[in-house]
Amino acid sequence: MKSTPMLMRHLGYSLLGIAGGLALGQEIESTEVDGDSVRVRIRAPRVEIERINPDGTTTTEAAASDNQQIVELQIPMDSPAKLFRARVRLGGQDFGSTLRPIVEQGAVPNLDEIRPSSINLQGNSLTLQFPPEHTAVRNQKFFPEGFPLFLNEGPVRLQPGRAPGSYSAALDDGVIRKFRFEFEAALDRLRGLGDGTVPVYADRQLTGRVAVPEFNALGDSVDLFPFLNNGEIQPPATGGGAILGSSIAVNPGKSLLITDLSVVNDPDRTWDPFNPDATSYIDPATGRPRKWTFGFLMEEMCNSALTGVDPKIFARRWIDHFEQFQTINFDDVPDRQGDVQAALIDKWEAANVAEGLDPLDLKNAPFRLTAIVNRVDLRSASGYASGNAGECRFVFCAYDLDTGDHKPMTVIFEYGVPLNTCAQIKNWAQQWQQLSSLPFVTVDATSTFNSDLEALTDVVALANADPSKPNGSALNQLRSNNFIEPFNANGTDPWTLREWQITGAGVAPSHLTAVTTKQTPADSKQNTSDLVNYLNSFEADILAGTHSVPLSFPGATPFLSGKSEVPAPGFFWNASGIANNEARHHFSLNTCNGCHGGEAGAQLPTVGGLPLDPVTGLGATPASSGAPSFVHIAERDAEEQSHLSRFLTGTTTPAFPGNENMDPVSGIARDFNDLERRASDLDFVANMPCLMISLTPALATRSH
Repeated sequence: MKSTPMLMRHLGYSLLGIAGGLALGQEIESTEVDGDSVRVRIRAPRVEIERINPDGTTTTEAAASDNQQIVELQIPMDSPAKLFRARVRLGGQDFGSTLRPIVEQGAVPNLDEIRPSSINLQGNSLTLQFPPEHTAVRNQKFFPEGFPLFLNEGPVRLQPGRAPGSYSAALDDGVIRKFRFEFEAALDRLRGLGDGTVPVYADRQLTGRVAVPEFNALGDSVDLFPFLNNGEIQPPATGGGAILGSSIAVNPGKSLLITDLSVVNDPDRTWDPFNPDATSYIDPATGRPRKWTFGFLMEEMCNSALTGVDPKIFARRWIDHFEQFQTINFDDVPDRQGDVQAALIDKWEAANVAEGLDPLDLKNAPFRLTAIVNRVDLRSASGYASGNAGECRFVFCAYDLDTGDHKPMTVIFEYGVPLNTCAQIKNWAQQWQQLSSLPFVTVDATSTFNSDLEALTDVVALANADPSKPNGSALNQLRSNNFIEPFNANGTDPWTLREWQITGAGVAPSHLTAVTTKQTPADSKQNTSDLVNYLNSFEADILAGTHSVPLSFPGATPFLSGKSEVPAPGFFWNASGIANNEARHHFSLNTCNGCHGGEAGAQLPTVGGLPLDPVTGLGATPASSGAPSFVHIAERDAEEQSHLSRFLTGTTTPAFPGNENMDPVSGIARDFNDLERRASDLDFVANMPCLMISLTPALATRSH
């Protein structure tokens, strides 16, 4: 009996060895879509039972055979975007494998990299055609064994057709009947709205309108994307297509880009010491900062309960990036030489100290809410195993804590909406569209507008909104567009756009990390052969809206920017030798500085030197004293509503002819009205059948 403790100790070591083996060896080997479920194969470690000998040696008494090392399980296909892992429990302890998605990356076409050029339903046959000239299709065998699609009614496997990039599958009779019934009702609704037409867009440019056909006129063959079935207009040479939604069914100022003072100055949800209606930074009902304040969003993003990071340090570490010289992807990002420190940080700390607060307290963070933005047009189609409902954004501007005057700096919190299925995405769109029917909250009338809007923003803004991301935050990226001092006409200190993400890695994995500004080359690439070679090499991809500006091109040459500068109001990307100006235009429009510079007509429309009011169309005060506007949502003072850019509200204004936006190279008029495009798209998602929503790629290909 005296040897029992020793025996138990050795046995304990053996059990720990088994458990440790499970933790290390229990890995998911493969997943395969099988009808309405997924077959998961798990490789378990070889398990042995050892006898402890008196001399301390061990002898194997029993062991699992080789054919017991693969475990096969079936799990339901309720959401292709969910994450899962294998887990075993031993001795009261859990041991699990690493997280994996049900559908492996690369098993389904990624619509960010390549979009179908057409989606057709003929009888029961669904056919997707990817452009044969696209790099992914042209240069390699593109999904030789087909791929699964994940419809609302269940998975279906598409098989390769005879034509390059073509894939087809037969759908169930019940699915077809349901779709045709819903589609007919949706088309009848559209035909009864306004003049019965819908807009046609190529990238972000309005190229025409098309009459909504009667359902019976479509016949047995229906083009789901691009929808140009009635033949009244031809597809634009640069791609695109009709959006089957009505912009008149959406109030952009309530359902898409909300700048009304009853929202951005709501004393129950915001805090601004220069707002006469403001009460307190802390909500007495919760003891927390009010929900639409910069401080609350930073606290939730930091998620101290999970990360152990102090939100004050989290926010200050982010803003310190402006005072530090950095190099991102070999691109130098200069500091602001004390501008941010003097204009923002010093006054922020002084205000806190004067109130007896910690100098880093977020209460006096000098950022004023200017807009809440719904970007459902940035969604991913749910049928391709990567569904989401786009983004929801909060836009802030900096302001002077001494005077209350706005500063030329905006900060945008851009959250991914973690909704994956078509039903969830459609419901999300319907809730935003319903806001159009509600009145804004006024002093003498009650309305649920702000509370309904808060319920929507809670989906993305609260801690643990997306447990699959670092910090559990739904944040996709944080962006800034700033020039603290008045703009230098010589361009020596230009406006600069920057980007941060919580990467979950590096020296500070729970903090905001400066990253590249997506889709934008380094400033040094302007007017270079590198730019020409890239645009000419990927012309088809750029025109299709699926190009992705690489970190380096060609070879090891740094290409993607660490910051994006707007050196002059009319900036656009160009170089001698670009073969196709349409490709140049699409490329430039999709960059940060091209979109905020001369390519999109981003400046506010003016009459007599003054910008037009975004609501009344009348003259208004300048958006940024002494500085051209390089933002689409202008900075504002406490009691003023933000002005919007021409790119958002329309570059062709009937009341002021000659105010069109011209292509800076060809002189061709470009018609932008992005809020109308977003309104039509929101109506499409809220009202069309799920078969279309889950398959049709969003026409927006970037997030500016």
